[in-house]
Amino acid sequence: MAEPSSIAAAVAPAAVGGMDTQELAIRMIRVMIAAAHADGTLDEEEEKTILARLRNTDLTQEERLFILDELHQPQSVAELTAGISDPSIAKTMYVLATNAIAIDSPGERAWLDDLAASLSLSKAVQAFIE
Repeated sequence: MAEPSSIAAAVAPAAVGGMDTQELAIRMIRVMIAAAHADGTLDEEEEKTILARLRNTDLTQEERLFILDELHQPQSVAELTAGISDPSIAKTMYVLATNAIAIDSPGERAWLDDLAASLSLSKAVQAFIE
């Protein structure tokens, strides 16, 4: 799998916490995708939200295909949060997840609670972000 460089520049502007920019950017794209699947389905509105966030970026055709492929392969919270220890990355990931969905189902609520716990976000920070 190619590591999309334009995606990295669009989503994660700098290497942080031991992760390179591309790895961080891909992880952030994947957290939005996984959030959209939190209720068991990726609906059209959620897909549009994710794609709109990346629409004005300078993506190659390969990078666009990468994102479309990823849309149908959500990762687990454990996979998404493995190795994340930087508080700013954790907060950014949570913001991206909450912006990708409307929290309107018990499945989404439970998934976001799991994500926040795995990112070591306090309930107060979680509530503030939401």
